[in-house]
Amino acid sequence: MKILIKILAATLLAFTVNAQAGLQTCTAGIGGSSATFGLDAATDAQCFEGNDTNSINSTFELFGQTGWILSDKNDDSNGDGTIEFAASPTNGIKSGSWEIDTLAGLTDIVITLKAGNGFGAFLLDLTVSNPLAGTWSSSKDLSHASIYYRGEPTEVPEPSALALLGLGFLGISLFGRRARK
Repeated sequence: MKILIKILAATLLAFTVNAQAGLQTCTAGIGGSSATFGLDAATDAQCFEGNDTNSINSTFELFGQTGWILSDKNDDSNGDGTIEFAASPTNGIKSGSWEIDTLAGLTDIVITLKAGNGFGAFLLDLTVSNPLAGTWSSSKDLSHASIYYRGEPTEVPEPSALALLGLGFLGISLFGRRARK
């Protein structure tokens, strides 16, 4: 009975910590140009002075890791397109929603928000019920938002390819059944 109570208590504690992992905030910049950023569905936040697209590269350290790759930016076509905004934050306003199209099999994904003379970087929480969407905020009008990732993306089969594969298996099984008769 004591073991069961300990397991239940540990499970409840883990759930409580996870439930609090949603909204992350940080402040970047100095003086009147500083900005406070917020993003839900994140496990951690870090703020920096400057511009993320001029700062973050393969040697820049975010969340104790290097090797970050720009995937998408909401106001130009830079990035490799592995993960893209399906609904990007709107420049020139202070809050809204965001949505990305895929996790691409990755475990390290960051969304950055740039405003004033700094930017906030948010490590996405892939354990929330919908890690592909959420809300954001900034105390200053948003300049731009970007997506960065680390690691090797995995290929996700297209739905049409899965349908063709299913039809192929169906055809093989029908042919095998006919051959046995």
